Amino acid sequence: MVLLSILNETHKNLSVAHINFQLRGKDSDEDASLVRSWCSDHDVHYLELISDTLSYATQHKLNTQSAAREIRYNWWKKLVEKESFQRVVTAHHLDDNMETFFLNLLRGTGIKGLRGIPVKRDFFIRPMMDVSRTEIEAFALDYNIPFRNDLSNESDDYRRNRIRHHLIPLLRELSPDLNVVMLGNKKRMELEWEEWDFAYQHWQKNNVVPDNGGFNIKSDNARNAFLLKWLEERNIPWSLGYDFISSHDADTGKVLVYDQFTLSRSREGYYFASSERFASFTIEAPGIYQVGDHQLKIELVSSGEFANNNDPNIEFADLQKVAWPLELSEVTPGDYFQPLGMQGKRKKIQDYLTDLKLDHHEKNKIRLLKSSEQVIWLVGKRLDERVRVKPDAKEIYKLIYA
Repeated sequence: MVLLSILNETHKNLSVAHINFQLRGKDSDEDASLVRSWCSDHDVHYLELISDTLSYATQHKLNTQSAAREIRYNWWKKLVEKESFQRVVTAHHLDDNMETFFLNLLRGTGIKGLRGIPVKRDFFIRPMMDVSRTEIEAFALDYNIPFRNDLSNESDDYRRNRIRHHLIPLLRELSPDLNVVMLGNKKRMELEWEEWDFAYQHWQKNNVVPDNGGFNIKSDNARNAFLLKWLEERNIPWSLGYDFISSHDADTGKVLVYDQFTLSRSREGYYFASSERFASFTIEAPGIYQVGDHQLKIELVSSGEFANNNDPNIEFADLQKVAWPLELSEVTPGDYFQPLGMQGKRKKIQDYLTDLKLDHHEKNKIRLLKSSEQVIWLVGKRLDERVRVKPDAKEIYKLIYA
């Protein structure tokens, strides 16, 4: 109400967006009535949303506070996008920010979370962030600004309220200038975060490279903080990422699998990608088949087109040695083939890939082309001896992976 009174004195094109969360029965209705009446008396455009917050929380599997926050921010964003409002101004203040600081500290956030509530984010602005609750209440009394107290703020049912009622009063005993100290901390955190984030964005631009559906990450121990932030932005918990990159076991080819993603060591640092398994599929006839970001093309050609080449993504197979349908699959333990040029010697495919010194994620991208359950092509790497083109072949299959 203090913020509204001040804005009404300085801005003529003003609307009030009030939400009745229906959490406190008659008190919620009377809150709305106060704001509605004030706006009517002062000729301020009034908008009201009545929301069944408890049902929303149940439907979306949220606690009550998270549900209320989601409801109000979703509505405000909709008003800005659909009704062409320019700003959403909220009355968060210094005490709110202190509470948020300690909430985030207890949750285990880094510098970004310890900044508390930002003064500006997108189209949201919070002009009272440097003002304490005590100063706001005194202002309301001095200028006869009507307001109502939310009685749920007096309850210790919420962690924020317990911090407000118990932790912060204790801190004020230890540091009578707590407001000044926390305000200084906020400004320092903001400045340090801006510098840190600038360096992080530079690191990300130069060290994270999209590659074959995942990301190659150039990394060294001096930049682990940046790597951990990048992973956290992709929902890998900071502590889990830290344990993995700090573990000596990570050097032996072990892989971190979390949710739908994998993180593995590579020659340059790490490789991050979806952990979704490749779905094998049957190929009934020559043609073009989509394989992720690649295409597999199989075409029947005359033997006159056969030519030795140095491109491992192009091979030729003897028509008489290929039985349809074919199958494209990933490598599984026990798969073997007879690599072309090894005089028919058998070799486990996993051993062959190890000899190539491929990183874990590169091995995972290898596909096998099979005929009658026999591997005929380690796609993009080596043809099987048993389907090589013989001198008397008249027609052959050309295999292209691009």
